[in-house]
This record gives sequence, structure tokens and C-alpha cells, in this order.
Amino acid sequence: MKLSTILNFFILVFFTLLFVNDFFPDTTIASILTKKIILLILVVLVIIQLALDKGQYKKMSKKAYVGLTLYTVGLWIVLTLLGGQSQIGLSFTSPLFYIIIVLLGLDLLRISRQSKRDQPEKK
Repeated sequence: MKLSTILNFFILVFFTLLFVNDFFPDTTIASILTKKIILLILVVLVIIQLALDKGQYKKMSKKAYVGLTLYTVGLWIVLTLLGGQSQIGLSFTSPLFYIIIVLLGLDLLRISRQSKRDQPEKK
């Protein structure tokens, strides 16, 4: 397994822990791993990932982008349904939720159209 794949996995794990910590701040995990510690770890992991890529831009595949988007929104929904309440104000009643959903939908539509345009026409 490549090191960049392992780093991406740990970035996703700590991103998830950050969300869980925000929605459930009174849990044992939240008292051990505070938001500041998780953010510090995330920053270090991203810096290591960028250093391994040697500054080259790697375009995320459309499938990975859609998966990451659905994971983030799904995590938001599941944590809310489990009874969590975001400390930074993420909720279904917030207009921010609907603005983000619309923007993500438009961005996914843009990526879909762009990938169709970039594919060579089949004859």
C-alpha cells in the first residue's frame, strides 16, 4: 500500500473525528482528543502529503470527489440523527446547510459536464 493512500486514510479518519468531536463534545474521545489537537494532526498530515507530492497538483477523480462529498454530507446527517448538535451551528434548520447542499450540487454538475466535455467523442 502506498504511503499517500495511508495518509489519505488517516486524513479522512481525523476529519471524521473532528466532526464527531463537534457534534458530541462531551464524549470521552472529545476530552482526550480536543479540536485543537485534531486540527494540528490534520495540518501535519496534509503538510506531509503535500511534501510527498513534491508540490505537484494531483487532480482528484470525479468518483473520489463525489464519494468525499457524499461522505461529508452523510456524516453531517447521521451525526445529527444520532442526537448530536453541532457546536459551530451546522444543522438542518440552518440556511447554511441548504446553501452548502446547493453549491455542492452545482459543483458536482460542473464536474460532470467538464468530464463529458473532456472525453473524446466516440464514433
